[in-house]
Amino acid sequence: MDKKSILGFILIFIIIILIQPYFKLINKNAQQEPQQAIKHEAKEETAKLITEKQPVLTKRSPIDTSTIRIYTIETDLYKATISSEGGGTIKSFILKNYEVRKDRDTTLVQLINGNRKPPLLISYISIDGDSIELNQNFKLDYVGMEPVSKGYFSVSGDNSITMSFVLTNQNSVLVKKTFIFHGNKYTIDLETDLTGIQDDLATNFYELSWDGGLSYTESFLKDDIYYSKAYAYSGGEFENLNIKSGKKGQSKSEGSTRWTAIRTKYFAASFIPENPGLGYKLTGEGIPLNEKEFQKIFTMHLMLPLNLPSNTTIFIGPLEYSIIKGLSVHLEHIMTFGFKLIQPISKGILWTFIKLNTLIPNYGWVLIIFSILVKIVLSPLTNKSTRSMKEMQNLKPKIDALKEKYQKDPQKINTATMKLYKEHGVNPMGGCLPLLLQMPIFIALFSIFRSTIELRHAPFILWITDLSAPDTIFTLPFTIPIYGQYVNVLPLIMALTTILQQKLTTATASGNPQQKMMMYFMPIMMFFIFNQFPSGLNLYYTLFNILSILQQKYLPPKSKPKKVKKTAIQKFRELQSKDKRK
Repeated sequence: MDKKSILGFILIFIIIILIQPYFKLINKNAQQEPQQAIKHEAKEETAKLITEKQPVLTKRSPIDTSTIRIYTIETDLYKATISSEGGGTIKSFILKNYEVRKDRDTTLVQLINGNRKPPLLISYISIDGDSIELNQNFKLDYVGMEPVSKGYFSVSGDNSITMSFVLTNQNSVLVKKTFIFHGNKYTIDLETDLTGIQDDLATNFYELSWDGGLSYTESFLKDDIYYSKAYAYSGGEFENLNIKSGKKGQSKSEGSTRWTAIRTKYFAASFIPENPGLGYKLTGEGIPLNEKEFQKIFTMHLMLPLNLPSNTTIFIGPLEYSIIKGLSVHLEHIMTFGFKLIQPISKGILWTFIKLNTLIPNYGWVLIIFSILVKIVLSPLTNKSTRSMKEMQNLKPKIDALKEKYQKDPQKINTATMKLYKEHGVNPMGGCLPLLLQMPIFIALFSIFRSTIELRHAPFILWITDLSAPDTIFTLPFTIPIYGQYVNVLPLIMALTTILQQKLTTATASGNPQQKMMMYFMPIMMFFIFNQFPSGLNLYYTLFNILSILQQKYLPPKSKPKKVKKTAIQKFRELQSKDKRK
């Protein structure tokens, strides 16, 4: 082997020995360069964040629960608990004048659903396209009065308390939320100022949200669920969202929005901006509880213009007509007064009830007086109806004779019968007039007793403890179709008085099998249907029947003297006899 070959092998050996350390050195330098670049960029970003007035807020900023503070505000009407999380979100809202009755327990109404996100969170779209929710822990910056005790404030009458929460960074205010709680109102004034983060907003609006709907408060859960809906007044039109079990729904719109609202049977929450909002979004979900029942969870989002600061009135309270009407924003449209033609009657009856209740502090006795007043007003028509029915009974033999005579010609039967009615001054529809006039009142009373909070838990006497609910004395362990499982007394009395009234009105019913069957069939059907109606409605119908029975038995209508129509010849002879006498 020559010297050149030996030198080549030595060089190859040296290269093989050194190649592994060489690659390690290269890889190390390759890893260090990006890390140094990242560190350098991180230092620049940190420096940038330090010099900026606001941070780029993340979607879900971590919350240190140990720093969250809870505050209690008690007024004449409610006791609210608010949290520094989200800058004054509502944890509980207890109404002092309304109770929840379940089984034998009684507690005050709590409107906040504690299993969902708290209401009054603010969110927006950042310039990066992220949806940012301001759920950070805010700091209490200002309180307009001294606390009664630590974290507890009390205000009453015309007085109010102002509380401000701020979200800060490097001693700069990013977001400020200021609340004004009034001593004698169900409204809360909210002023929001997002000046500190307005450069981070990609849109000209932000959203104020209410999540979790409202808690159910009624022992008859089906009624509470039935009336639960979400509403919006946008573009001059009233929109509502309703959902079914196991379903989800949504309603949204861009445009001038005057308010949004969520309601249950008797209570509501609403956002009412000082300046119209730019749009809204309502969402709902029907969550099954069991095979027969479910709950509706509604969320409302109100898009507010970026006028800094902006003001919004928050209503949380009862659907009492005078209170809702007093807000002067047409929020009373979320209340239930029947269809459009019935609404004026419903409102008139409710106004009458409230006025009478100022003199008589028991709505049961108010209802008795109202029934008497209605009976007096309808008395002339009732008398006319009774006379008409009796006259028709008297004409029955003649009508039967006409049917026998023209049995093969129905048209002649109708013509001859109408002629007979005309000759005797009988109106075949006269017996229906009182019923037709009473029906709008009955329908209006149905809406009032079933959905107006003024009559909620209104007692009467004895076993009738709530005029807005059935007068249940016993609950069956099973359900009867149509009837239900609740045994009530007033529907039975109503059915019996209806049968008695019809017996007095239709004296010949016993001789007519069809009339006799209808006399019993209709009251029995009403008994099954009315068993699930409010006791106030059954009480009214029963009272009206009793008053009608007394009127027919002790104040029967006097028969009008029959006017015999004279023929032209008879009239001519009478004139001749008068002329002869002269």
